Amino acid sequence: MKLLRKLFPKLMSRKYSMRAQLFGIAAFFICIGSFAILIANSQLIPLVYTLRQSYYMQELGEDIETLILQSDDFYNDMAIIEESNNIEVEIYNESNKLVYDSTVSRLMQDWENGNKVDLLEILTKRNLKVTNHKDLSSGACLERLVDEKTNLQYMMYTAPLGQGGTLKVYSQLNYIENASNATTRYVSFVAIITFALIMISLYLYLHHFTRPFVEMNKITRAMAKMDFSQKCPPYSNNEIGELGQSINTLSGELDKTLRDLKQKNEKLEADIEHERRVEKMRKEFVSNASHELKTPIAIIQGYAEGLKLGIKTNSQSSDEYCDIIIEETHKMNRLVCEMMELSKFESGAYTLNPCEFDIKKFIIESTDSYDILAKEKGIEIVRSIPDDLTGYGDPDKLHMVLNNYVSNALSHAKGDKKIIISASETSTSVKVSVFNTGDHIPEEEMPSLWQSFYRSDKAHSRAEGRFGIGLSIVKAIQQLHRMPYSVENVEGGVVFGFYIKKAQEELTDGTEKQG
Repeated sequence: MKLLRKLFPKLMSRKYSMRAQLFGIAAFFICIGSFAILIANSQLIPLVYTLRQSYYMQELGEDIETLILQSDDFYNDMAIIEESNNIEVEIYNESNKLVYDSTVSRLMQDWENGNKVDLLEILTKRNLKVTNHKDLSSGACLERLVDEKTNLQYMMYTAPLGQGGTLKVYSQLNYIENASNATTRYVSFVAIITFALIMISLYLYLHHFTRPFVEMNKITRAMAKMDFSQKCPPYSNNEIGELGQSINTLSGELDKTLRDLKQKNEKLEADIEHERRVEKMRKEFVSNASHELKTPIAIIQGYAEGLKLGIKTNSQSSDEYCDIIIEETHKMNRLVCEMMELSKFESGAYTLNPCEFDIKKFIIESTDSYDILAKEKGIEIVRSIPDDLTGYGDPDKLHMVLNNYVSNALSHAKGDKKIIISASETSTSVKVSVFNTGDHIPEEEMPSLWQSFYRSDKAHSRAEGRFGIGLSIVKAIQQLHRMPYSVENVEGGVVFGFYIKKAQEELTDGTEKQG
């Protein structure tokens, strides 16, 4: 490639296509080869003809010597050889006297046939000038002769005869020159026609050969622009076809890899956003926990200092101070316990102990302790639970879910002051709902209800000793069970719900039941 760039600096520049470069380089070398063939043809064909004639005359000499010894009709046989090979022959005896001359033999035949005879033709050949001499083996030699009068050239083969005497064979070189010239012209014509056909065939072949590379170039450019929709068609079973298939494979793998990277990037962004939300929630959790602990700590500190300073001297006041300190301590302890429970649920430290249980019995046992408190507040609790509903889950944890819902309902029940606890069956689960009459929850606040320390009515919640962790615990427990939870505004109030897997579904899934 470096050599080609040195030889064809302009042609190998990038402004020319690969097709033009290949065609130009191939045309150049074909032209050089054709020119070399024409030069060699014009220069070598005469030499080749001459060399061939020299070897051929040696063979003729051997044939004539055989003919002298064996032929029964020597003159007729010689006439045939001379005429068919366009040669003239002289034979001399041991005394170097001419005993046979093809020219004389021909003239004598013309004389016998009544034709005129020109004896000067015999003398013409006797006045030849030797221009080149070459000795051969066994005393033979080859000589090149020229007729100074007519400029005709001859080649003469001279060889001693085995029975004595000398043989001379003459061949006129003008015939060879004419034949070589005719051959040169013919070969030159054929070379020009062949060159034209080769150039046309070369152009068509290069057009066909480079078409896949042009297409693959377009496809790879599209790949560079992240467009992997274009594919290479099947070209052939050779390296070009394999290259096209490799480009298709590369395109598919790149497309798949980029889509995977995009998905992972989206997931990473989602994880980062989740981490940000978690970090924000953690900070809010710490801030809210500190705020919730700050009030009871301040109350305990104040009443403890009052007792120490003896502000209240009678025992009744002192007992009242102590009761307040104990109550605030219980609030702090409950808050810390709830925070620890929530932390365990969210971290996955809890292991569920699922088993079959009766839904109706579970609801009654979990909520009967609220009847007295509801009666004191003038709230009616109604339970609407069908029989023969069997759930599958951890009853202890689900008990906390139901308790949080009922406790929340008792705090917000207004108007008719009614709480309805119900259960309904779906295809795969049982939905337990807790409805309470009262005000609707603003729609924009519903997603925040499940966050720790979130309270829609902060003053009322604090007065009742609620910290806003209950619904966060509900969310964590339901996520452990991989079951949904919900809240919605309905006519006359609000209903909270959670789902429990049906026991028969667990049997269908092949899960081993416990309990």
